[in-house]
Order: sequence, then structure tokens, then C-alpha cells
Amino acid sequence: MIRCCYLPKHEDIKIYQDDELFKINTDTEVLGEFLNIYKEDTVLDMGTNTGALLLYANLFHPKKLIGLEINKKALELCKKNLDYNNVTNYELINDDIITYTNDLVDVIICNPPYFKTKLDNLSNDKYKNLAKHETSLTLELLVKSISRNLKDNGTLFFLYLSSRLDEVVLEFKKNNLVIKELKFVYDTNKEYSNVFLVRAVKNGIQGLVVEKPIIIKRDK
Repeated sequence: MIRCCYLPKHEDIKIYQDDELFKINTDTEVLGEFLNIYKEDTVLDMGTNTGALLLYANLFHPKKLIGLEINKKALELCKKNLDYNNVTNYELINDDIITYTNDLVDVIICNPPYFKTKLDNLSNDKYKNLAKHETSLTLELLVKSISRNLKDNGTLFFLYLSSRLDEVVLEFKKNNLVIKELKFVYDTNKEYSNVFLVRAVKNGIQGLVVEKPIIIKRDK
């Protein structure tokens, strides 16, 4: 079923979501609010799904938005969402992140699958598995693709599982992505941070700022 709701914290921005596809969650919201984009930037959202992060990026009025998505059904809904909100400066590409190569961009946004899950524990839903679980798109292959498609001094906005921070740091170093900002996200119902946000710069100058965390309050 397709439902019309709004972008979190932006009730004037409507977005259609499909119960059969991966829907907006708190990861989407915190990453969207973490963005900082310039008007002359070309922005690539890797794994754009139905376009929520492109709509967050559009708040900065960048020069161009590019959505990369392997799921054709999600990409069709992404187009509907962008058109509905009068976004015109976009290009949508149906391709695999692993092999994707095109003109280098100024900014990459990525909210990737980050759960390491055994194949026999996956559901029968291929596309929800691709959106949530690290199957064919490993962290190593993902970071290689990010670096391959990002300009020198280009910026990456990235969200990942806190328990895998050491892996992320290692892969970023291998691919010349220098972490400039780090912010942990906490849920009041959990003892530890579940995810973290990163702003990294390709071949950037060393120097890391660890920002105050985001605390998500939920009813028990």
C-alpha cells in the first residue's frame, strides 16, 4: 500500500511511501538533518530508495541531485516524490552501487545496509534485504565506490552501525576519505549508541571533531 506522509521535521514536504519498500526511519531523519550542502554542489545519493535524502538535500538548493538505486520500483516512487515537491534539477539512475561509475560529484550521501546477517536468516524479500543487510554490497565495495565517484576535496555524509566504527575507519583510510566530523546517535531505551554520523572529505586535511551526540527519546 502506498501512503502519503511528510518528511520528518518538514511537514510542508510530502513524500509517498510503499509498505513493500524500505520506509523512512530515524536513520533517515538524523542523516538528513546532518547534511550541509552548497548551492554549486552536485549531490549523489547512493541507494536513494524513494528519495527522502534527496528531498533533505534539496533544502540547500544544490546545482544538481542524482539518485542511484538498484530497485526500479523504488526509483519510480522517488521520481513521483521529487516531481510532487517541484524538484526539477535531478537525474535518477537505475544501477548497482558496486559497479557504478560516472562523472565525479561534489557530495555523496549514503545510508547503506549495515547489518551482517547470515544468508539463512534473511527474509524472502530481496529488496528489503538489500536495503538493510550487507549481502553483495560489502562495506569494502561500498567505500571503494564512494571514493571512485567523489571529487578530490569532495564531501561524504555517511551513517553506519556504531559497533562497526573500527571497520569504517579502516576502509576510509584505504580509500583516502578523511573523517572530519563524527557524531554518535543514542536511543534513550538502549544502553549504547546504535549508529553514528560522519562527514568525511576525500584527500582532506587531517583534523577530527567529535560533536555532541544526538539523543532520540522514545516511549518505552
